[in-house]
Amino acid sequence: MTSLAIHFAVDPILTLDKKLVRQKNGKLLIDVQGELKIMFEESCFFHEPSLALLELGVSLKKWRTRDPGATESFYYFTMEHDEKEGPILAFIQKSEDEWQLFSIWQEFEHQETISLNVLLGAVDQYLSELEELLMNRSRIRYSDFAKV
Repeated sequence: MTSLAIHFAVDPILTLDKKLVRQKNGKLLIDVQGELKIMFEESCFFHEPSLALLELGVSLKKWRTRDPGATESFYYFTMEHDEKEGPILAFIQKSEDEWQLFSIWQEFEHQETISLNVLLGAVDQYLSELEELLMNRSRIRYSDFAKV
């Protein structure tokens, strides 16, 4: 079984405007930037040194909440990129328990599918770790930015 991991690192010099944090202003969605890596086993499938991590987190949280069993594909488009080029990240359902990852920025084409449990495990871990970090640093939650 293929393992999948989503790693991130918030920009170490990131400072958020306290007024925007108090207001839970939507500008924070793109202000919370950092590095994102998606790994299959030991191979880097996706690497972006500066991605809107909170915006991705909110999109993933909406997908997980709207569709807890993940029965529909996920497509992430960022406010900072032209949608016509394709999704920054997509989880495409191939069958009930087979999913494939895609990105216009992928480093290689991953032919194998991954199971739903593996996919959801990686997504849920990312969501949990990012929200914990944001709560500790700035008292930010996903629910501040999305009606999930």
